[in-house]
Amino acid sequence: MIKFISLLGTNSYLPCNYYLGEYVVEDCCYIQKALVEILIKQEVEIDKVSIFTTKDACERNWKANAYNANSSGTRLGLKDELENLSKKKRFQVENIIIPEGHNEEELWEIFKTILNELDEEDEIILDITHSFRYLPMLTFIVLNYARIVKKCSLKAVYYGAFEALGSIREVQNLPIDKRNAPIFDLTPFIDLFDWTLAVDRYLATGDASMVESLTFIEVKKINEEINKTASTSKHKRDILFKDPNSLKALSKSMKMFSDIVATCRGPELTEAIKSLKENINTVVESTAYERIKPLSPIMEMVKNRFDNFSSHDEYKNVIETAKWCYENKMYQQGLTILEEGIISYICEQWGLDKLDINMRKYVTGYATSVSKSKLGDNNKSSGKSQKNADDLFMLLYNIGKFRNDINHAGWREDPADYSTFASSLKSYITRAEALILNNSLNNIEKETKEKRLLLIFSHKLTEKQKQEAIERFNISEFIELNDELLRRWSNVPPDSDDLKEYLKDIIKWIDHYGNPGDYALVQGDFGATNLIVDYCFSKGLIPIYATTDRKIIEQKSGEKVKLVREFEHVMFRKYQRLKN
Repeated sequence: MIKFISLLGTNSYLPCNYYLGEYVVEDCCYIQKALVEILIKQEVEIDKVSIFTTKDACERNWKANAYNANSSGTRLGLKDELENLSKKKRFQVENIIIPEGHNEEELWEIFKTILNELDEEDEIILDITHSFRYLPMLTFIVLNYARIVKKCSLKAVYYGAFEALGSIREVQNLPIDKRNAPIFDLTPFIDLFDWTLAVDRYLATGDASMVESLTFIEVKKINEEINKTASTSKHKRDILFKDPNSLKALSKSMKMFSDIVATCRGPELTEAIKSLKENINTVVESTAYERIKPLSPIMEMVKNRFDNFSSHDEYKNVIETAKWCYENKMYQQGLTILEEGIISYICEQWGLDKLDINMRKYVTGYATSVSKSKLGDNNKSSGKSQKNADDLFMLLYNIGKFRNDINHAGWREDPADYSTFASSLKSYITRAEALILNNSLNNIEKETKEKRLLLIFSHKLTEKQKQEAIERFNISEFIELNDELLRRWSNVPPDSDDLKEYLKDIIKWIDHYGNPGDYALVQGDFGATNLIVDYCFSKGLIPIYATTDRKIIEQKSGEKVKLVREFEHVMFRKYQRLKN
């Protein structure tokens, strides 16, 4: 419902001419009557008019007209004035009695009474002209409270500035045609209140949803204004519309970035940041933000904050996003993005597919093994580069422990205290920045840059196969099974239900020679092949197999015809999984 709400006092209200823009209501004592009449002229469909009065105000101005006491004229009270208007446009008219407000208890009673008159999702038009000076403010507070608890909306706020005409004595001496009192539309200040909340939320939490919503509303208003005032020149209109469009694009990209961070969409970060930085620069350079006054104070802050982000460096953005999370108390997201970003960085350094879940699992497993071994040897290492690489794996391991703790809600043995997550995230960010962005690692590629091909099959590679492996997979070394392991692989027992024990030595051989990113040619017994392929996936190796083309050749010897089957190598194909 659309409800008009106002307070009525005990004063003797003199008649005047109230005007709001192009609308005028002449010779009117009551601002409420003037406003309702103007709203009707504006085709606002009012459902109910609620006038709050004390008992005294009800007797003096609702039922009768206090002005009559000092005048020979006869005028209607507000009740009759509104009911006459309701005959033209049907709406309910109601008077609600409130206490005088002499103490805190009565103030809470007023609060409760006004709130009870509001229903879920009501649209409110508020007049704050009359009554005791604190009551309009209290009413405004109630309505803002109702916006949250009852999802009401404050459609408009008005104030009738009778005092602009002068003192009561001066007004009494003015002829009626000179008593022109303006009605102020205070609705923009309600918007300012909303903007205050939106900006506070953005600065405190990084949540740009309210900023986006309010910007879209303001852009709509700007476009409506442009439509009314713009020249018919298409060129001029195109220029004018650039500002609203750039503001809309900016708020949308702010919202997109905050949503991506909140949901930890790491691969999407850099593209979102690139778009955001471009939109920020467009708005700042054109000063389009000046069209929305509440946006102005935060624009420089937004620009300065995102100056540190990169339009192309993924891992700098990982670090900066983690800082953003720390600043906005998004510790879970910060730990997650930082951990996964480091994993991706290591995958790239090792030449692994960073989107392959098995490669990522291998990196975290490797970090665990490095960390455990280093804890036992006081971090001894063979050189600065390797020590820094080990430090990165140690960092990854420690972040992972904290991330698991927070992601599992502390349901584990010896959970971390909630107060430690902020300081831990901050220290992890500092360490990651030193290891990744300051080039102190130099190189963590180790020997895995040169790819090996582990040969887990019963035949010898042809020259054609070797050449393809070298050219397609950058293979520099071919590792064959020794005689004993080759014998075992070529003679898998057909009567065994469980092959895990039988294959354990081959698995040890894979552990010894295979590094993440290396290839493994696996062909043989179906069951054994399945197990070994699965193990290769788990260790970060890339399992492949050879495809062949079968050709049948006829060979004649006198009356006899012999069919000879030849198998020609076509290509190596990677084993795939339907789901990682």
